[in-house]
Amino acid sequence: MPSLADVQAVEAHLRAGFDRCRIFTENDFAEPPKDGGAWLLIQFPWSRTEWDTIADANEECEHVEEGAFRFVLSVDRGDGAHQAREWLGEIARLFRGREIGGLQCFSPSSPVTDDRSEAGNWFTVSIAVPYECVITQEVGP
Repeated sequence: MPSLADVQAVEAHLRAGFDRCRIFTENDFAEPPKDGGAWLLIQFPWSRTEWDTIADANEECEHVEEGAFRFVLSVDRGDGAHQAREWLGEIARLFRGREIGGLQCFSPSSPVTDDRSEAGNWFTVSIAVPYECVITQEVGP
């Protein structure tokens, strides 16, 4: 699980550069909005941290976290997927190759759909952005 600071940095960066629809984070709501219209969900499906450098007493050690965050865009069903792909392209440009709050973002995936994309009132399309960050921690008493 990524740190709270990482999650907040991603959310703030997105909100500063994208305002085309409502934005939610994980566990922000119990069910999708009932009033229709597009909405975006930010998820953090995986991360792992490995000990990179081992330090002697009273020194710092480094841990490297890698993972991905995901944007799931739901648009009104029947409106087509072109708008969703355009908006996810804008979001991809916000994060592609950028350093955000200590996270080094890499190349986002292409927009993904599958057999579950048409559900209820929405059509969903998603992208994932892989990232890496270095966590420095003091060692010692």
